[in-house]
Amino acid sequence: MNKAHVFTFSVSLILGMSAFFASDQWLLGVGVTLIAMLVGMAYIVPCGSRFVSLSTKRHECYLFIHGFLITLSVCMSLDKAFEVATTSMGKEFHKLDETLSSMQPREKVEYLVSYFDSDLYRMFLSILRIYLDRGGDVLKLSSELTAEASRVEETEQAYQKQAIRKMMTFVFLWLMSVVIVVFMRFGLSTFFETMKVSAFECLIARAKICCCRKPLPMAALLVWPRSTYKLRKMTWIYVKPISS
Repeated sequence: MNKAHVFTFSVSLILGMSAFFASDQWLLGVGVTLIAMLVGMAYIVPCGSRFVSLSTKRHECYLFIHGFLITLSVCMSLDKAFEVATTSMGKEFHKLDETLSSMQPREKVEYLVSYFDSDLYRMFLSILRIYLDRGGDVLKLSSELTAEASRVEETEQAYQKQAIRKMMTFVFLWLMSVVIVVFMRFGLSTFFETMKVSAFECLIARAKICCCRKPLPMAALLVWPRSTYKLRKMTWIYVKPISS
C-alpha cells in the first residue's frame, strides 16, 4: 500500500466519522466511508498518479535538455553529455538503465523520445541531428528551444503553486466543517439533538392529522416539549377557536 492509498483511506475515515457525528447514524457513517474509499481508489488515485507522472516527466525533460546541451557545448561528447544530463532523473527513469546500457550514446538519446513523449524533446532531437550532421554552435542552434522550454517550465510551476493553494484552501474549509460538527455534537448537545429531528417525522405527524377520521373543528399547533430529554417526541395541543 503506497502513500496515496494510505491518504485515501485516512480521508475516507475522516469523512465517515464526520457523517456519523452529523447524523448519529452508524450506517450512514459506514456508507460514506465505503463510497469515499471506492471513489478514491478507483478514480482519484489513478488520475492523481497519472498527473504526477506526466508532471515529473515534463520537469525531467526540461532538466535533461538543458543539462545535455550545456555539457555538449563544453565537452563535445555525446556520452559525457548524456551521463551528466541523467544524473538528476528520478527512479522511474533509472528503470531504463538496463535497456540503455547496451546502446550507443546517440541511440540512447533517440530512445528516450518514447519515455518523455514531449514535443520539446522532439524539437531537441531535430536540433541535435542538425548539429551532428552539419556542425555549428549547439547553444545558438537551440536558443529558441531552451527559451521555450524555460517558458513551459515556469508556467508549469505557476500552475502547481496555484493548485497547491487551492488544495490547502479546500482542506482548510473541510477541516473547519469537521470542527464545527464536532463542536455542535459535544459542546451544543441540546441544539444538536434538535437538529436530528428529521423532516420525515414532521411530515408523518402532519399526515396523521390530515388522515384523521373525524374532522377537527379546532386549530392544531405543534409544540415542542420543554424537556431536553424528549426532543424527538411531539405533543399535539388542540386549541378551541374563539367563538364570535
